[in-house]
Amino acid sequence: MKLMILLMSLISSNFGSAWAQVPQGGQFWSLNLIRGAIGESKKWEYYLEFQPRFDFQNAGSNRILMRPAAIFNLDSDQSIWVGALDVFDSELKTNELRFWQQYQRIDRMDKVIFLNRTRLEERFMNGQSDIGLRIRHMLRSQIPIGEESSWSVVVFDELFLGLNQNGSQAIRGFDQNRAFVGIRKDFKNRMFYEAGYMNQYTGKKMNHIPFVTLGMVIK
Repeated sequence: MKLMILLMSLISSNFGSAWAQVPQGGQFWSLNLIRGAIGESKKWEYYLEFQPRFDFQNAGSNRILMRPAAIFNLDSDQSIWVGALDVFDSELKTNELRFWQQYQRIDRMDKVIFLNRTRLEERFMNGQSDIGLRIRHMLRSQIPIGEESSWSVVVFDELFLGLNQNGSQAIRGFDQNRAFVGIRKDFKNRMFYEAGYMNQYTGKKMNHIPFVTLGMVIK
């Protein structure tokens, strides 16, 4: 319950005073992912994510993200992830290569699922020799609607902090914050669908984003 209150307060603060003080923008993000076990022990898993992002105000300002990863499960609730990311920005005509590592923990209270995730990123912008370092921390809650329903309410907040400042990481300190609220549908074939609203605040701009996720888990 305390975590849920914290998540809601973070989202409320995101929609507060900053709302009227920065330029507003609109985008559409789609996250498509597949995750599956490697071997019978299921200690190792693979993960692949494809994420196109479209800007409503500037048709030329679109981004395509590809994010593969390997997952090592410490136990049923804790995992370590190691992955890469390739980003293409159609407006800037640039590529970013990113390596990342994360620790993820899942806690359950009755049927409510809480996710706590910390990710470290090493960023390499095309044409730059510098390494940008950024840390991200997400708190996420998934709350079932009803006792036996396959529908849930999803709320998360993710904070981004730059650890250095150079050609590959433009900002040291606060980089951005993403807050999301939406619904989730789980299907019997282990596919799931999430759709909702995400607010992205960078300190210089606030984007209002319909965010849709389609995923499949293979066990």
